[in-house]
Amino acid sequence: MAETDSPIYVDTKDRSKFFQTIQAWPLDEELNYDGWLKNFAAGDDRNIACNILDFFNHYSARMVNHMLKASVAKAGYFFKTHFADWQHSNFNDRCVYSYIPGESPNPTDSGNLFSRKLRDEVGIPQGRIVEYNRLNEALNILAVPSPIVFVDDFVGTGQQVRKAWKVNVFDRGLTLEQICKAGGHCAVYAPLIVNKMGYDVIKKECIGLNLSTIHVLGPEYCLFDPNCICWKNDIDLHKKGMELILRKSREIGIPSTNGHSVTDEKGYLEQGLAISFEHGAPDAIIPLFYWNSDNWTPLIRKQHDR
Repeated sequence: MAETDSPIYVDTKDRSKFFQTIQAWPLDEELNYDGWLKNFAAGDDRNIACNILDFFNHYSARMVNHMLKASVAKAGYFFKTHFADWQHSNFNDRCVYSYIPGESPNPTDSGNLFSRKLRDEVGIPQGRIVEYNRLNEALNILAVPSPIVFVDDFVGTGQQVRKAWKVNVFDRGLTLEQICKAGGHCAVYAPLIVNKMGYDVIKKECIGLNLSTIHVLGPEYCLFDPNCICWKNDIDLHKKGMELILRKSREIGIPSTNGHSVTDEKGYLEQGLAISFEHGAPDAIIPLFYWNSDNWTPLIRKQHDR
C-alpha cells in the first residue's frame, strides 16, 4: 500500500466524505478536507493532520438553528424564576431580543445574522428584535420590567460581552448592567458555544447577566493542552502535534505573537480551538485551518489579514 494511503488517511477521508453526504459538512468549496490534508507530507505529518481533522467540529446551518432554539428555550428557566406570571407564550409577546456587538460593528457581525435567524428559524416577531444601540430606547418605551435575550454564536475571551454589559454607555451615561438593575429587567445571554475563558469572565465580571448556553468548551478542546481530546492521552502524539502545527505555521508565514494577534499561530489569546460554523469561524481557532496562500490550501473560508 502506498504511504499516502495509510489506514488513518483512508479512514479520515471516508468519514469526511460521509459527513458531506449526510450534509453534516458542506461541499468541498466550503470545507476542503482533501485539499487541506494534502498540505501535509505523506507519513507522520499527514497522519497527525488526520487526527486534527477528526477533532475539528463544523456546525452546519441545521445544527446552528437547532442549537439557537435550544439556547433561547433554556432562557425560560431564568424568566420563570424572575417573573411570577411568566408563560411560554411570552417568548413571542413579551421578550425583547438583541445581540452582543462585535469589536468593530459591521453588517457581517454574527449578531445581525442571528437576529434574522430569530425571525426566520425561531419564529420571533420582527417587532421584538431590537438593535443593541436601541435597546435602552425600546425598554423605556415598554416601561415595565422585561425579559431580555441576547443571542450569539460563540464566546471566546468574553471581553466583548463584558464591554457590552458594563462598559458601553447609553442614555444618561448608564450601562446595560445599570439599566437592567434599575428597571427590574431579567437579561439572559444565550450564545451557542462558550469557551471556558469567556465563561469565567462572564460569571465573574458580568454581574446580573444570566448565561444560557449549549456547550462550554473546557481546556480539553484546546489543541495546545496536553489533555486535549485530539491527542487521546498520548503525550508523544501531543508533542508531535504541537511541533507540526508550529512548524507548518512558520513555513507559511503565520505570525507568532503570544496570542496578541487574531491570526496568531495558536489562535487569538492562544485559545487553540478547532471549530467552525456554516456562517464563519471565530478568531479562537488556529490559522492553519483557514490560511490561504500560494503554498497552503485552507480547510475553511475565513477572511484574514497577512
